[in-house]
Amino acid sequence: MNTYRPERDFLTPPVSITVEPPAPEPGQAVTLTAELTNTTRIALRGTVLYLSVGGAGQSSSVLGKVAPGKSVTRTWKTRLPDEAEGVVPCIAHALFDVHEDGSDCTRATSSLKLPYRSLAGAFDNAGISSDDATTIADIDGSRSSLSAEALASVGLTPGAAVTYGGTTFTWPDTEPGAKDNVVSSGQTVRLSGTGSRLAFLSTSTWGDGKGPGKVVYADGTEEAFSVDVPDWYWANPAAAVVLPYRNTPSGQDNNPVSLYTFGVELENKELHSVVLPKVSDGLPSGGPALHIFAMTVA
Repeated sequence: MNTYRPERDFLTPPVSITVEPPAPEPGQAVTLTAELTNTTRIALRGTVLYLSVGGAGQSSSVLGKVAPGKSVTRTWKTRLPDEAEGVVPCIAHALFDVHEDGSDCTRATSSLKLPYRSLAGAFDNAGISSDDATTIADIDGSRSSLSAEALASVGLTPGAAVTYGGTTFTWPDTEPGAKDNVVSSGQTVRLSGTGSRLAFLSTSTWGDGKGPGKVVYADGTEEAFSVDVPDWYWANPAAAVVLPYRNTPSGQDNNPVSLYTFGVELENKELHSVVLPKVSDGLPSGGPALHIFAMTVA
């Protein structure tokens, strides 16, 4: 008898998943394809394969017995929710029996990157703390943060409209400790309307924030741009805002910190979206990261 032994056979046979199209829009149909291969030396029994994508539900396929060396493929076509945005996980999950004592499973994951419906929807970092609770935010990976009180002293209160260089921004309508900025990592954010300039209110931590981005117009044409935003940890004469201190876990650090504006000149065409500059993958430890608090088309 060909007995299953974990030390000889793979405990979980590999399963893969692919998704088409790779860059869909909310509300669009996608097709998930999963392939399960039995790499053990015995048959898998009672095999069931599940496919799921974000909040669009789940599909299951009863595969039954899968012989050694055999591969089985299943596809599932489903429609993404209209409200879907950002990173949407896609999962292939297989359950099967390999011996009388119990069952095993294996899974594969992928993800879709959908446009965010707004910049606020893309917020993934809390960069503002209050002076009496300095550890509730972390803008740079070392538990430092902007002070809500210092920001308020220059008019940057939750939801406030502020104007720098002739451009009006809306400061994030968030409380200290909540996500209030996006670490610029190539996310796509929806835009609408027309204008001559797309402007951002931002800062950079652990060095200058440099990277490429692009504007996408409604007619499908694109306009590439690049950014070079200075580090926050000094009183830069070119800054839009200079605050007298920052918060740290040990209290106030009385070194000035700066916020900056930068912009992209636009063609006079209807906008579709902006791909934020690819500066980092999330918040790196000790590496440059660009933080965007607001953007506006003017």
